[in-house]
Amino acid sequence: MSDQNTARQGLRTRGIQDARRVNLFGVGAPRTATTSLAKMLAATGQVFVPDGKEVNGFGITPELTQTLYDLRFAGARGQHRYIADFSPVYLSDAQVPSSIRSYNPDAMIIATLREPVARVLSQYTHMRQTKDPSLDIDLRLDVNAYIRKGLSDLRAGPLEPYRWYSAALNMTHSFYGRNLERYFGCFPRKRILVLVYEDLLQPRGFWRRGRWERGLRSFLGVAIDRRVWENQVADEPPTVEPELIAELRALFAPDVKIAGRLIGRDLSALWGY
Repeated sequence: MSDQNTARQGLRTRGIQDARRVNLFGVGAPRTATTSLAKMLAATGQVFVPDGKEVNGFGITPELTQTLYDLRFAGARGQHRYIADFSPVYLSDAQVPSSIRSYNPDAMIIATLREPVARVLSQYTHMRQTKDPSLDIDLRLDVNAYIRKGLSDLRAGPLEPYRWYSAALNMTHSFYGRNLERYFGCFPRKRILVLVYEDLLQPRGFWRRGRWERGLRSFLGVAIDRRVWENQVADEPPTVEPELIAELRALFAPDVKIAGRLIGRDLSALWGY
């Protein structure tokens, strides 16, 4: 984004200079309950999330200058401890972590992960249901052809940047290890929280908090209410040829191991890799 000097002056709220800047970034990946997380945090009254949630700044939307970016958060008020940008595509974009650090080196980062193959299939199903197939030829493919094309495009590389509906870009969102490494290289560990989608699905008694509640309370000092969670309808997974599932799992396995090491959790065991 441009207009860096303007941004460093901070946000304006109610016509009064507010020295705070966006200080909380939800970085995805897509289809890992990022919308639910944004809604849960916004419901606390302490986190400002702009309408539409996904701002997609830092070069992803070229016409979004620094000034226009800041204007998206002009509704923030004094009671908001955090001003949040939840843009799931930030996780897999190689340039975004350093850009966020340049914008606000004190930012807090929340990443959300999901079993990699399930996430890819969920994104495919979601796009097929909600997007015009004319947006990309890959949206017209059945799931098996879609996976084959994505794998082929990854092997051929380099990928066309910001081809949002392509199978290959979908798959890069599940390269959790290399994607997280960039954030851990730009921010102290204490400023990064990684939440796992499957933990949100686990039943729990009313007498104990789940991992998301505990993690967010410790990380941000806010108490969320899971009842705000709206995306509770399970995806109907498409039928995929077993050999393609095996190929995807082999593709993602090294990144699952790296991500687990970074966050101190055995994700390979959790997801059966």
